Amino acid sequence: MMQKVFLAMVVVVSAFFAWTALVTRADEQAFIWGVNGHPLASYHGVTLEEQVASLVTLGARSYRVDVQSIDQLPKLKALVDLAEANNVEILPVFTPKIDLNAATIEEIHSTSKTLAYETATMLGAKIKVWELGNELENFAIIQPCEMRDDGTQYPCNWGPAGGLYPLDYYGPRWEKVAAVMHGLDAGMKQAGGKYRTAMGTAGWGHIGAFQRMKQSGISWDISVWHLYGQDPEWAFKALAEYGKPIWVTEFNHPKGSIESEAAQAAGLKTMMEMLQRLRELYPIEAAHVYELMDETYWAPDFEAYMGLVRLDGDEKNGWRAGEPKAAFKVVQDIIGQDRLTGTQSQ
Repeated sequence: MMQKVFLAMVVVVSAFFAWTALVTRADEQAFIWGVNGHPLASYHGVTLEEQVASLVTLGARSYRVDVQSIDQLPKLKALVDLAEANNVEILPVFTPKIDLNAATIEEIHSTSKTLAYETATMLGAKIKVWELGNELENFAIIQPCEMRDDGTQYPCNWGPAGGLYPLDYYGPRWEKVAAVMHGLDAGMKQAGGKYRTAMGTAGWGHIGAFQRMKQSGISWDISVWHLYGQDPEWAFKALAEYGKPIWVTEFNHPKGSIESEAAQAAGLKTMMEMLQRLRELYPIEAAHVYELMDETYWAPDFEAYMGLVRLDGDEKNGWRAGEPKAAFKVVQDIIGQDRLTGTQSQ
């Protein structure tokens, strides 16, 4: 009995020191403030040069961009080269164009693998971190009356599951989600090279997807979380138990500036200060604001108001970069303060 108790204590103490070491490493490394953008498919009328110039002015050192198809690779390469010349790293996030409802698991795996392989073969020498998928678990959230994997029925009088537990994801749809992840990972491995992979969820309550990923044999190097106004400490605590660094690859004030630009600025200030505090307690390495430009063409949807910079114009006369919003200055100031204290990457 005493031997079992001693061994249990060793496990607990070892886990504590592993977590502490992980937090220390994240703290010692320069914290990365980044921004999201859609330079390959959207931001019509705004050049890559204008986007990178805004990032440099902001002080951001990482630009997270969605990569949907192979035909976007020439433009992605041009962006990577331009960003590199301005000391900005590109964080590609693979979002392969696939109809998950209609495609077979084999088609999903093959399409995902090809996209990752072709992209990593072209740019692997210049990219340090690749994000494999974006909020994929949303597709698998179990709905009323559907059957859980343990044979019980999810109540018909409940709304969609909260994603807290592995059984909150519907098995047949999860298999398709896992096929994307496995395919992207297989493409990266086939391309080879030295890199880290980031994988995760949309945030909210979707912590159960990480256990589901483990059950599906999916491996990753960085745990991803998204943040839109909630207190994330409970999630960071749970994610830290996986023993991996955490990247918040999307965060902003809920619905951006749809209420007002002042509200967005105040909300972002609160969230960035919260992340500064929490990175001292959990192994958070990076945080990316969503997003660089307003996508005005989507109005009145909230996506039209999420940017740090206005997008002016219209469909008839074309789009162009507008003035920075109030939130731009807030983000710029906080990044600048981090630089002065030595925690922002140089």
